[in-house]
Amino acid sequence: MAEPIDSILRVNLNTKPDAINNLKTLSSTYNKDSGNFLLQSKYNQLILNFTQKNPTTKQSLSSGTETIKKTFQTIKNTAGSYEFANEIDWEIWEAIVENYENFVNENTNTLNELISKGIPKEIRGIIWQVAAYSKDLNLEDFYLQLKNETSIHEKAIKRDLTRTSFFTNIDAVNKSDELFNIIKAYSLYDPDVGYTQGMIFIGVPLIMNCNESESFCLLVTLMKDYNLRHLFCPEMQGLHLLLYEFDRLLESYSPILYNHLTKQGIKSSMYASQWFLTFFAYKFPLDIVLRIYDIIITEGMESILKFAINLILKNESNLLNLSFDKLLEFLKDNLFNIYISDEFINTENNKRFSFTKKSSNSYYKLDQLVQDSLDINVDPLDLQKFQNEFNHILEKEEKKGEEITNLQVENGALRKEIKQYEFKFNSINADHLDTVQTMVDLKITLPDLLNENSELKELIEIRNQEIEELEAKIGKDIPTTIEDQIKELLDINAKEVEKSANLEEELQNLLIEEENLKKQLPNHTWFKW
Repeated sequence: MAEPIDSILRVNLNTKPDAINNLKTLSSTYNKDSGNFLLQSKYNQLILNFTQKNPTTKQSLSSGTETIKKTFQTIKNTAGSYEFANEIDWEIWEAIVENYENFVNENTNTLNELISKGIPKEIRGIIWQVAAYSKDLNLEDFYLQLKNETSIHEKAIKRDLTRTSFFTNIDAVNKSDELFNIIKAYSLYDPDVGYTQGMIFIGVPLIMNCNESESFCLLVTLMKDYNLRHLFCPEMQGLHLLLYEFDRLLESYSPILYNHLTKQGIKSSMYASQWFLTFFAYKFPLDIVLRIYDIIITEGMESILKFAINLILKNESNLLNLSFDKLLEFLKDNLFNIYISDEFINTENNKRFSFTKKSSNSYYKLDQLVQDSLDINVDPLDLQKFQNEFNHILEKEEKKGEEITNLQVENGALRKEIKQYEFKFNSINADHLDTVQTMVDLKITLPDLLNENSELKELIEIRNQEIEELEAKIGKDIPTTIEDQIKELLDINAKEVEKSANLEEELQNLLIEEENLKKQLPNHTWFKW
């Protein structure tokens, strides 16, 4: 059972009775079951992350938290002499800083009410760091090294800084350099993410409320423990998850509007991506962005969905009457006009704002925007269900991707095989063409060959007839005298051949003998042949 507020404050801080009464009043006005457990859910998640860190990091974070508490006391004691100090309930905020866990677990509604009204700007950076558990003394020392190193993203960071309105609306000249340093240092700290343009929008509120090293630690915490880095990774899986959760919540809150957008071919990625990548900083002035940061840092990044859903629902009647082109234009440019203060509606209804806009509290109905957004119920259980659905869809898409890759590989192999068959076909086709050409040539020469063959047959017949006639005249038997003469001539020829062979043999012997004589008389110069 939760302890009474009186006992909590008296035990921890010996809080004054007036402060206790103020706290009771806040608690009674906001003590309702709104179904919003994002604050407790985020705190428990951060504590779980803390328990999983190594002992050195735990000690560094604990020391950093104590440092933050001392800083708060210094600010409280210093601010006591200024008029604005009377507007801050120092006792309540001191109780939050000294024992944030108690307020999260025991006085959730009270803490939510305080945050919904806006954290005082004098201690906003302190509360952010306490809620996020971000001040890491070792990491701050590491940052001092990183800021002096060179990053491959420096040109891109400087280029994007000059394209924003940040330089023209900054109180301290060195803040722009500090912003550059923390963005550059993070690109070195997390090379898988490196740098993307939206990170500048994320860094501006931090550097405006914390010193340079604290801003870096808070940025690292947002990226890692708040899963913000998944919005900036190359796959941008975190952005796709937020868009999916946004679609599911919109479908739940307003099926008619969801179906209308779907039928018109409007996807949330067409207009809501910038909301989530910059936390509305590309559109709203800094004062509103800081209030949004108050909610995000205490309740988690998912709380940005409250602002997104609220803006859509507030403009539902207008959106249902528009078709694709005008509908998309309205979603990008006019969705925020619903919260323009009445005195500006007729003159500046469509004006666009960024960090340069001042006096935003008078231009926009800031408190109403925040309160309406916080009235949107975003249950962590629903978000977990949506995330499970998203992961299931992602797994199916990955399997499809693998199947497509396998099919592409198989298709490549088939294409290669087809090329081989095409090569063989071309070779066979070439041979076929040669054969056809040969056949054509034969068809052309065949008549001549047939004529020639016919003429030769006729000539053979003529010659055969002549032979037959000659044989008939000569007779079939040769006279004996002629045969005897032939035999004699053959005998004579045989003898001459034999005689010629003997002479050749004798000549060969003489040549061999001559060679031997030359060898025997090599040095007798007086002897000459």
